[in-house]
Amino acid sequence: MSVPVLFVDEHLVVVNKPPGVSVVFDRHRQGEATFWQQVWAQLGPVFVVHRLDRDTTGALLFARNPAVQKVLSQAFLKHRVRKVYHAVVHGIPPWPQLTVDYPLRENGDRQHRTVVDWEKGKKARTDLCLLRVFSPERAVVEACPLTGRRHQVRAHLAAVGFPLVGDTLYGGPPLAPRPLLHAQLLAFLHPVDASFLQVEAPYPEDWEAFAQGSALSL
Repeated sequence: MSVPVLFVDEHLVVVNKPPGVSVVFDRHRQGEATFWQQVWAQLGPVFVVHRLDRDTTGALLFARNPAVQKVLSQAFLKHRVRKVYHAVVHGIPPWPQLTVDYPLRENGDRQHRTVVDWEKGKKARTDLCLLRVFSPERAVVEACPLTGRRHQVRAHLAAVGFPLVGDTLYGGPPLAPRPLLHAQLLAFLHPVDASFLQVEAPYPEDWEAFAQGSALSL
């Protein structure tokens, strides 16, 4: 599979991750090739900076040497990277915009989900904006996580009553073959020359069909 490259220079690369492949080794899928390996095979040595869930699509950033990896990892850790996701949700949010700041605890139940925990959870904030309404049952919401908790967007959307279509782990209806979450944009300062970079990732080919509900069966 050819990896779709969105931006590349001698220091970093941003690619458009497809669904159905883990970024790094998954102990539950031993022997399966990772997306990191695919990018390395096509572009040469690359180093993981952040991750997307197996079925999440969109903009994924890799460093091309360990020094740049360290700088970019710190940028993510210090919340200096703007991350924008588009999510197809079940139901129509009554708000045009909403900030969710529920604290989250990872691996919080028997299903290993990220859960809202007001006592033991870690600070988490996601800014939400209603973008499009497809039907009385589904809409596209823009989600901008200001923190980086595991499954943060999925957990926060479920917590406010609008789980992702296809995200059965968090209570979404099984109307798509995967959770419909797409990393639409990354914006950050270049780690070497400090120029501003903003990279957008086009939707996967089947996104509109699933979003509109014209392809509903697994």
